[in-house]
Amino acid sequence: MKINKIIVVLPIVAIICLNMSSPDISVAGGGKPTINFRGKIQDTDGNVYTVENITISGLFKQIPMYKKPNKITTKPTANITRMDLSEISLITVPNKKEESFDGRLYVELEVTYKDHKRTTERFIIEAHKRIWCDQVNEAGPIEKDLAFEAIESLAIEDYKMAELAKKDKNKKDEPQKADQQKGSQSQSKEPAQKPSQPKVAAAA
Repeated sequence: MKINKIIVVLPIVAIICLNMSSPDISVAGGGKPTINFRGKIQDTDGNVYTVENITISGLFKQIPMYKKPNKITTKPTANITRMDLSEISLITVPNKKEESFDGRLYVELEVTYKDHKRTTERFIIEAHKRIWCDQVNEAGPIEKDLAFEAIESLAIEDYKMAELAKKDKNKKDEPQKADQQKGSQSQSKEPAQKPSQPKVAAAA
């Protein structure tokens, strides 16, 4: 009887583990997110980058942020807000200095929501959390890994399912590729020379 119970329990544990690692929430194994969030990042040097595949340490949904406690001994995890990037218009970093609460380091963020009032709210997030994204570049995407202290702002402009975004990019590239192919074909084709006609001798 004990063996039968163990056999029944193991599949249930496996199902729970699979649900906890849902690809709809996070990025696993260094892959790209299933939803492609796109926008712009301004760093502390004033450089502005167009970026895509934005996540916060691999998360684009249910990102834990915390209300800033009044006492440094209070655990921030006592007041958690779980944020989705789809709800956020802008993240700024008003204070680059790390702060310690309950023995852990945090960074303060100001979040602007996508509601019509553009409501703002302040949170703290673990200092080790980072922004992962790809900088858009003609030569190909450039992977970026930024600490919050290194940026002034992160603007979320739009998002699409990753497969749809890839199809849109391919459609944009098709006319350019077609033009290049036409150009190469026209250069390779030389105009055909007409056969020379024999000269007819004039009658005496």
